[in-house]
Amino acid sequence: MQIELNENLVHIHAHVCGDGNMYMKKEKRSPSAIKNSRMTEPFYRHVIEYTNYCPELLDKMTLAIKSLFPKTYVYRDNKKRRIQARNKPLYCMLKMLKYIDGSNWDIPQEIVENERFRKIWLRAIFDDEGSVYKSCIVCYNTNKKAVLTIQKMLALEGIRTTLYNRLPTKLKYKICYTIRIPSESFLEFKKIGFDHSIKKKKYEDYCKEKMHRPGCVQEGVVPFTFESPRQNP
Repeated sequence: MQIELNENLVHIHAHVCGDGNMYMKKEKRSPSAIKNSRMTEPFYRHVIEYTNYCPELLDKMTLAIKSLFPKTYVYRDNKKRRIQARNKPLYCMLKMLKYIDGSNWDIPQEIVENERFRKIWLRAIFDDEGSVYKSCIVCYNTNKKAVLTIQKMLALEGIRTTLYNRLPTKLKYKICYTIRIPSESFLEFKKIGFDHSIKKKKYEDYCKEKMHRPGCVQEGVVPFTFESPRQNP
């Protein structure tokens, strides 16, 4: 399978790496399917899930999936704040983009080196794994290799960071690696920004405080919008 990266696929990849998950689910064939196809053996569903308490992020993830595969049904569970799509081609694409499981994934160089893709990917991962404080912005993850790549991506955007780890209190837990962006780099982070409504509001409020300092110049951000789904003829 040949993959042509686009904004929607990059967005989906980042969210699956953040608050997402993928797995194959073994299912029995329905009586009608057995009757029509004469196939009786079980088969596997290829499932992509994404969980987040921010409804806007669930909407954007749904739109990204539908933009790539307009006929895919995206199930939404508002109680669990989760969406689920069953799509084998998308599953295979994400596997080829170095996603193995929730704790083992990487970021392709095609994303790291492309300025537009890099910003989309970073925004999505900070929407999932980031937190905004008055003194800093942080991003947490247990995947050290990926965290180092994220730090490199931020450096390519001119954003200063520090990295430290937090040892687990119990042996069964993994080390949590934290990327910290100091308050001095708040305005530089505006080129990445947030879609998460609460984090976006906190970030904008803190930026307003920073803008009162002499010599600060605010830079604009090009908003990210998804491509509209292709209409069937």
